[in-house]
This record gives sequence, structure tokens and C-alpha cells, in this order.
Amino acid sequence: MTNAQESNAQEITVLELRNYLLKPNTADRFKKYFNTYFVAPMHNLGGYTLGQYKIDRTNDRFIWFRGFKDMQTRVKFLNDFYIDSKTWKDFGKGANDMMISSDNVYLLRPLAKSIPANFLEMSHKIVEVNFYTCNSTLDKVIVLFNTEYVPFLESIAIKNTTLWVSEMQENDFPRLPAFQDKNLLVSITSFENEKEYQLKQKLINEMSNQLKQSMQQLITTQNTLLVIQ
Repeated sequence: MTNAQESNAQEITVLELRNYLLKPNTADRFKKYFNTYFVAPMHNLGGYTLGQYKIDRTNDRFIWFRGFKDMQTRVKFLNDFYIDSKTWKDFGKGANDMMISSDNVYLLRPLAKSIPANFLEMSHKIVEVNFYTCNSTLDKVIVLFNTEYVPFLESIAIKNTTLWVSEMQENDFPRLPAFQDKNLLVSITSFENEKEYQLKQKLINEMSNQLKQSMQQLITTQNTLLVIQ
């Protein structure tokens, strides 16, 4: 069984969304370095690289998703990789030398019981991540999404949206900080290409006024991160 097949067989209950700020014009070099030295060793220790992306026309960002079976697997992996592994001792400095900041990280758990590790289809080239801050309304927003918004997306053939909230268990590896906002809902949706993305955005804009108003009333702020392979 290949590494990809093994990771696809895993169920993810903890997700890190990692957004690195790199030194100018190092994104391609960092990606090559990352894939050459880190992906296989991380996988072997239980940290699964689920997708790597950049921001269009930006040469100093590297965005990737790392999944774990659970929080216990995560802390064991972080100690095994960043403290004890020869890989990080040999190549960690080279990665850090290309980075300005690696602290823009969200620690998430799926609203579903678990998510297959292949939820980001590798054939899909665009991923839209929406961050919804829901001050004191998160429970109502989750109900609205599950009963109205996600069914609406499915009605326009967007069937691969996953929903996440912050993992609020203690981040027991403080050397790698992460955002844990109790008022946050995150949706992650992948698209095959720019054409599909633009088409689906037009259809989303045609949602009913009632649903739009319900979302506007309950969601405090919305921010979107659009990334490409």
C-alpha cells in the first residue's frame, strides 16, 4: 500500500490549516524542499499532508492542511517529529530560513464524526475556505447550515463541502501555536478548476433572499481564503 493509499484510509478528527508567510519569491523553492524532505517522514509518524496550495499571483505564501486521527496522535506526532526526528534536526533549519512566520494556524475538528483523509480531492485545483465568526450564535448557524445552506449547495451540485469548528481541547504542544476560537465555523470546498469555481459562485449568488438574510443576521463576520494548487 502506498503512502497516499494509507492516508486515504485514515479518518481525520483533527485538522490543522497552516498558512505560512515566506520570504519573497521562495514559494516554489519551499514547496520543493517541503515535499523532498518532510512529507513522507511526517506521514510515517502519523501526520498526514492532505493538500498543498498557494494564493494566486502571490509568491510568498504556502498553505497546507495536516490531518490527524485524534489529538493524542497529534501531540505524539509533534513530539516525535519536531523534537526527536533526525529529519527535522537535519532539515528544519533550511525550512525556517525560508519562512517569516508559521504561526497562522487554525486547529479544527469536523462537525461530522470524522472526515476521510481524501476529502480534498487531489484532482481539484481550487479550494475555498470560508471563516464565519458567529458571536454567541454558533449553534444557530450550524443548524442553519445543516438544514438549509448545505442542502442549497448540494442542489447546485456542490456536494463536497465539509464543515469544521475549532478544536477546543488544549493545544498541548505550545511550541506550535494555533487559533482556537469558540465562535468560529469553517467551511472547506474544493473545485476542479477556475471555470467551475466561477460558475458555482454565480449560482450561490442566486440563493433565496430569505436564506441570505438568515445568514447575515446570525454571522458576525465572514472571510474567505481562496487557494490554488
